Amino acid sequence: MQHIWIRSCFPLLIAFLLLTACTGSVDSTPTAANPLSTATFTPEPTLTPTPFPPAIVLIAPQAEGTPWFNETNSVLAEIARQENLLFEIKPSITVEEIQSRPIPLVVILPDGIDLAALAESAPQTQFLAVGHASLSPQTNLSVITAQPYRPDWEGFVAGFIAAAVTEDWRVAVVSDSNTTEGKAAQNAFRNGVRYFCGLCQPLYPPFPVPTYPLYGQLSSTSTSLDVDSLIAYFQTWSVKTVFFHQPALEWLTAFGQAGFNLISDQPPPPTLGERWIVSIQSIDLASELRSLIPALLEGKGGQDVNLSLTLTYINEELFSPGRQAFTEQMISELVSGYIDSGVDPTSGEFLP
Repeated sequence: MQHIWIRSCFPLLIAFLLLTACTGSVDSTPTAANPLSTATFTPEPTLTPTPFPPAIVLIAPQAEGTPWFNETNSVLAEIARQENLLFEIKPSITVEEIQSRPIPLVVILPDGIDLAALAESAPQTQFLAVGHASLSPQTNLSVITAQPYRPDWEGFVAGFIAAAVTEDWRVAVVSDSNTTEGKAAQNAFRNGVRYFCGLCQPLYPPFPVPTYPLYGQLSSTSTSLDVDSLIAYFQTWSVKTVFFHQPALEWLTAFGQAGFNLISDQPPPPTLGERWIVSIQSIDLASELRSLIPALLEGKGGQDVNLSLTLTYINEELFSPGRQAFTEQMISELVSGYIDSGVDPTSGEFLP
């Protein structure tokens, strides 16, 4: 009986021993074939601020809508596109703002900024003051002094030149005298003629009453019949030279083909070179800005520009260098106030 128990328990004993041997030999140390995985940490990206691109800045707190603002704004935007620069319009600017970013050029229209002190505090930037008559240029500060538009000055200079280059002073003016500018140019033309020749009495007939200059009226509503009628009227009185204030191109062409020598505040038509005496043009701020700003962007500051009346498209066959020099001297005295046009530019009427 005892042998039977041992035989029946023997398989259980063998299984117990095998199980004990297996569990007793377990090694908790990891083998090289199964290493523990290690964590990988990715650092957070560092934010790098994007630098400001270079910019041209226009400071114009009280000038928007004025001719100076419109021309300056247009030219600066044009040049900024060409040079791949930003263009900004701001009411004001500080030294700290200029020093915190690349601003090669600041243009300032008239306002209350102490521009000389600002330029001195930011020597790396060029400054351009437009219309600041009291400023003096310095190393990084340029000044454009621009006179306001004066149709009476244009008319006065045109009358002076017309009388100077025309035999017997047989001259005339054509404008729209229903406008203030047209009236100012017309009345000042008469004064310019008289300034040069006094009573301007011709030596030979015909003798218009009271005397030269004669006057003509053309406007945007005038027809070709109006133009032909005025040509015939001037030819009756042997007019030789005509000044046009703000003319239509076809008027100039018709009068030039009719044999008149011409002066205007506009460029000449291409076919009238031999009949053209001179163009008398007021401030050309846009052309001056286009010429000046590239030099300022290259760091060439300290410019001093005075814009006033300019004589262009000069025909020296009709307007000799000597008469040009004489006229330039007169223009200088007119702009400086030593000579007066004798006309109120705000009303176009003669001054008392």
